[in-house]
Amino acid sequence: MLFECILLALWAGICTVDERTFWFGTPKAIIAGSVAGVIMGDITTGLIISGTLQMMWLANSAIGAYIPPNEATGSIIGVAIAIMSGGGLATGLAVAIPTALLCQQIIMLTNTLNIIWVHRADKAVETGDFDKVARYNLLGIPLSFVAGAIPVFIAAYFGGPAVESALKFIPEQVFDGLTVAAGIIPAVGMGMLLMMMMGKNMWIFLLLGFVFAAYLDLGTIAISILGICFAVLYDLIINKNEEQNKAVNSTIDEEYDL
Repeated sequence: MLFECILLALWAGICTVDERTFWFGTPKAIIAGSVAGVIMGDITTGLIISGTLQMMWLANSAIGAYIPPNEATGSIIGVAIAIMSGGGLATGLAVAIPTALLCQQIIMLTNTLNIIWVHRADKAVETGDFDKVARYNLLGIPLSFVAGAIPVFIAAYFGGPAVESALKFIPEQVFDGLTVAAGIIPAVGMGMLLMMMMGKNMWIFLLLGFVFAAYLDLGTIAISILGICFAVLYDLIINKNEEQNKAVNSTIDEEYDL
């Protein structure tokens, strides 16, 4: 069992790092939990539990600086504990949620600690040392790996009660403060996104989406497909105008040279 726990911890660390670097999709519950099922030797249970968790966390996303419950670690532990105990879906869900919440707090802490590398990178930019900027960016990875690997190993090796005990150990005031912050930060993130859209003349797409949803009663998939079509047309028009401007400027330059 120790070998499986080590593999689960390594896999959780990889998912946590992937969420902050390449993003190959491994942090999603369906992928993280399915691989955990393979490690534990029961892919069917892994798919059932991770698929259920994926539907539960379908709208789970980081907006702005908000850190959502970590679905990768939650699904890995949910699958692992369910297979170990033979409790099935109910056990997996009961363990996955507190694990995801615990890792949410740990990741918020590690992100705060990693700010030191951001400040050092800012100073390196001022001096023009971009090699240091790249190194500082990589130095934050080990802490992110530990944030996912250690909780998963402890939860897998000692069982679900270890996660619940860790949550009870954290003062309630800390969770209250984080809950308030979690409610404010998404609004800030949405505000930042709206400011970006307004600044780049993208507000028309927001307006179209609102009209499609509120007045035409279209679903998310239909609105997404229409949005892609409008975005492609917009890109074609912009590129065509840029090519025409380049052609005009080139003609003017040639005449000037003559």
